[in-house]
Amino acid sequence: MRALIIVGAVAVAAMGIMLFLVISDTPDTVSEVAPERPSTLRDSVRSDRKVSRRRARLDGGVVSKFKKRGRIEKVMDENTIHSFGQEFESKWYEDRKKLGLARHKEMEKLWFDGRRPRGDEESIAKLEKLIDEFGDTNRAGCAAMELGHHYIRQRGLSLDDRRKKAKKYWHLAEQRYGDGLCEYNAPTAGMSKLALVTWVYRYTDPGMAQRMLQEIIDKHQGETDHLGQPLSDSARRLMGSIK
Repeated sequence: MRALIIVGAVAVAAMGIMLFLVISDTPDTVSEVAPERPSTLRDSVRSDRKVSRRRARLDGGVVSKFKKRGRIEKVMDENTIHSFGQEFESKWYEDRKKLGLARHKEMEKLWFDGRRPRGDEESIAKLEKLIDEFGDTNRAGCAAMELGHHYIRQRGLSLDDRRKKAKKYWHLAEQRYGDGLCEYNAPTAGMSKLALVTWVYRYTDPGMAQRMLQEIIDKHQGETDHLGQPLSDSARRLMGSIK
């Protein structure tokens, strides 16, 4: 009996050796790689956030001296002023020569601090101070034009009072500062006329609105707003909506 068990054990061992030799002689196969988990919207958002944080770190907190057209940074000097239009640049230097460096810097600070938020009382006070103290400058025309936009959005006033105050400053901008230019060579007079029609006359005096739009088409050819849009094109589009 013991002899049979020994013989059986030897036979099993022999079969195992043969099986091993057969397997080892077969060609190598390419092992499958487990498929990656499908990405989800959440994974994409997380990835975007990581990229954004990485870019922020790489930027090191450096603020560009000017942003996309229509948004003005608070850094404007002889190194950046040329980016806002050659004609405007010339008037900016005229103001600086007239006022001197210190006073010019003070005026520009009032301008930048007073531009936004629109309708804010502190912003309005800064621009009104600019006109009072620097009324003979090109920048005062920009301040007058911007004050019109401030007052038309001042929610503490009735609609009628908002229109009256806005009209006052837009008329000041187009009459007293008729040759003024703001950033991107936006003309003070033409822009103010367009604002008057858009926010006031189309509702209160359609006849005046039509006449003023025709005046923009006839007398402000070639002028563009701060986004580069021709004023005459804007006037024609607006004219078609006034009855």
